[in-house]
Amino acid sequence: VDYAVNGATDYAGESVKENEIMSGTESLLDSTVKKIEDILGGKTPSEPEGPGPQKGLTGEQLKEKIGAYVDYTPDNPEDATYSTTQDGVERSGNAGGEQIISRDTNLKWRIMAADGDKVTLISETIPTETLTLKGADGYNNGVKLLNDACNTLYKNSSLGTTGRNARVEDINSLMGYTPTVGTEYALTSKYYPYIFADEKTGYVDSGYGTKLGQSDQDDWYSGSAQASYLKGKNNEYNYTLSNYKSTNTVQHALSTGRKGEVGSTNHIEYWLASRCNKNSDGKVSYYIFKIWNGCLTNDYTYTSGGQEWNRSHALRPCIEIDLTKVNIGEIGSGESTSPYSIAKR
Repeated sequence: VDYAVNGATDYAGESVKENEIMSGTESLLDSTVKKIEDILGGKTPSEPEGPGPQKGLTGEQLKEKIGAYVDYTPDNPEDATYSTTQDGVERSGNAGGEQIISRDTNLKWRIMAADGDKVTLISETIPTETLTLKGADGYNNGVKLLNDACNTLYKNSSLGTTGRNARVEDINSLMGYTPTVGTEYALTSKYYPYIFADEKTGYVDSGYGTKLGQSDQDDWYSGSAQASYLKGKNNEYNYTLSNYKSTNTVQHALSTGRKGEVGSTNHIEYWLASRCNKNSDGKVSYYIFKIWNGCLTNDYTYTSGGQEWNRSHALRPCIEIDLTKVNIGEIGSGESTSPYSIAKR
């Protein structure tokens, strides 16, 4: 009886194996027939998705190519626009209401920084259209408005690139400048834009904020309030660019937005997507950084005394690139007449 049971078990096992083999063979045949049908029907069989091979320049090589030109084109239509009215609310504080900013179709792009697989381009020149920031909401939302506008107008979804505005850290890096830690101050006038309570240098009533650095902002803020107790840490500074990099360097040219590497420092002013504040006689002014006439400086839009100011400057678009998604420099020399190519990997 034992032999009979074992024999039946062996037979059943062999039968299962045969069925599995037949099933696998049929599946392979079906797949092969489908591919043949696709080819005969003019279709190309699908290939597994994934990045293509590394071509062109590596991140380390691009790190040595600051100022080189890249043949980058945004994927938005040439008439793309950005509105300062977001989520049904005008966010800039502009007295005239909604502002519409259009894409500049004449920009050329140069390498500003490279770190590992991350490469940042900056526009060679400065778009002529301006963004007006006013009062508490100009300070509240300046960083996000500038970054969102540049991303909307200049990103390329097919390449996986994103846009943002230049920020104070970009200029400091180009100049080799390290800002000093700000001194603490207490205030006698106590109005503050709501974002100040989330800033790491802003103390509202009971403690310093923990969420935002000078160039950080993901959410919209609206309005202002009066604190019971208000203090902060000075993080405003300014300097002349040529004190750190000569006017004949590519770093100076990139910072000021001049064509070429030598020439006048007079140019269009532009915003940096970074906030700062400074105490004076018990009153703090809330600033947005800017580049002006060869200098890194700033404009305030609101004060702790409740005063509002209206400021208008241009944007300065930057493009963030991931080298695991694209290749740069397979073609071209990086000169203005032969920019490096950029293509999806």
